[in-house]
Amino acid sequence: MAALLRFLIPSIAGLLIFLVPLPLEDGLTVLFSLYSDWVNQHLGFVLVEAMVLIAVIGALIALYHSIAKPQWRQNKPMLYAIAEAGPIWIALRIVGAAIALMVYFKVGPEVLRLEDTGIILVEELAIAFSIVLLPACFFMPLLTEFGAMDFFGTLVAPVFRRLFRLPGRAAVDATASFISASTIGILVTGQQYQRGFYTGREAVSVATNFSVVSLPFALVIANVSGVGDYFIEWYLCSVMACIVCAAIVPRLPPVSRIADSYIDGSPNTTQSNDSHHGPLLRQCLNNAISSASAAPSLPTMARSATIMMLEQLFGLMGPLIALGTLTAVVAFHSSIAQWISMPITGVLTLLDVHDAARIAPGFLFGFMDQYIPTIVASEISSDRMRFVLAGLSLCQLIYMTETGLVVLKVGLPVSVLQLFQIFVIRTVIVTPVLAGTAWLLFPA
Repeated sequence: MAALLRFLIPSIAGLLIFLVPLPLEDGLTVLFSLYSDWVNQHLGFVLVEAMVLIAVIGALIALYHSIAKPQWRQNKPMLYAIAEAGPIWIALRIVGAAIALMVYFKVGPEVLRLEDTGIILVEELAIAFSIVLLPACFFMPLLTEFGAMDFFGTLVAPVFRRLFRLPGRAAVDATASFISASTIGILVTGQQYQRGFYTGREAVSVATNFSVVSLPFALVIANVSGVGDYFIEWYLCSVMACIVCAAIVPRLPPVSRIADSYIDGSPNTTQSNDSHHGPLLRQCLNNAISSASAAPSLPTMARSATIMMLEQLFGLMGPLIALGTLTAVVAFHSSIAQWISMPITGVLTLLDVHDAARIAPGFLFGFMDQYIPTIVASEISSDRMRFVLAGLSLCQLIYMTETGLVVLKVGLPVSVLQLFQIFVIRTVIVTPVLAGTAWLLFPA
């Protein structure tokens, strides 16, 4: 009974926090989203200052660590988690900190601190990212360490293996990403890969195919893009497109060519473990209880969660602001975007899409920032193209200002070039699904 309760109590708590929909007057939400709203409402007056301070501290401490080389790894692991970074990451931290200071003090080049460049990154995206980290790092272990992933993983393993070439425990990642937040799913995936539960190919497959933006944020995308009146049709279409991608992308390069071995180099043996001996539910329960019994102590998990949160918060805040702002500048305030998007403009022109040159950057620049397709959609009149662009904001998944940075930061065995290739493949797959539905909904 003690072992059973050790599985049930934390797992049910995790489900309630992240996955169980709660009915409210304005629709369904999850407890995590209520927490996010509460933070914005009660702490909003200091959040911008906090983001600027985090970006500046992250840049300064990384620069100090790279020059002075203090021995923090063993005796000060929390400081090491904040400071450790390679040359490229340090440069991005410095640029992000500089942009954050320019936005806050209203100095420097105006193009870096416009509503659709630096301001939206510092005052919206950076805050949204930081709010996610606390529950992601401290409460997701309720689902990952106490048997929930093992229970559901064993239950759906045959289906997930056959349809997505993934172990069943990926179902929990997928659900957490769909309902709560994409960053949460990637952090869970990275943690599971580092602990040897996923192979490199499996971890990349999960992170690049199931880390969809959360349901509450999907509603924001729909409303900003002008398709809020068709939210149900749009969201169901987008989910269907993501499922199609999840079935196809892992079977294609570059994902299919990533080593199907664990972080220690041992080969994948999951295939042979998918078979069940005895009643399925009994096997699910046995696996869950076994995992819960081996879970680390609460102080150990709290320490690990603190280090992970500090590493992500100070390591990614500056790069997020830097990449997001510079991408928005290129996409909205330069002629470079038109040149880069010329092939897509040509295709849209052949399809008789009105204002093709203005729409084309929304297809390509989503790789850098998920807001780009949404912002483009909000500025055009075509219902069909607003529907498609809003869907791309949801379905492309590889956004270097958020999910892409986190994928790289958690140490998954994938490069920026491979992430771009996956982004292109996803765009090619989901666009016909979105466009076909848009043409059915808006025939005129």
